Amino acid sequence: MRAIKGLVLFLGVLLLAGLGVLGYGLYSKAPGKGTPSAALGRAAAAPVAEFGQLAVPIPAGSRVEQMMVAGERVVLRMTGGGPERIVVLDPNSGKVAGGFVLTPEPAVR
Repeated sequence: MRAIKGLVLFLGVLLLAGLGVLGYGLYSKAPGKGTPSAALGRAAAAPVAEFGQLAVPIPAGSRVEQMMVAGERVVLRMTGGGPERIVVLDPNSGKVAGGFVLTPEPAVR
């Protein structure tokens, strides 16, 4: 009976140690781990070249519906004044990198 109690105690300690190792592994792999000041230091180290004011051609009556950053590009989604457009800007060079005009597909009968 004493051997069974010892075995149960040993397995309980082993289980707790395993859960501790699992918790530490999950914590060390968690995103966002690290100090915010270190992330700011890395972001501040990248030089940004000024490019002045950029004129982005858009059709009359259009408006910017959405703007987002994708990698090192700025993407604008414009609606109104014709078909919907997506314009991709390169902030490093200050130029329009490209664009898409979204046109509806003809209906299939």
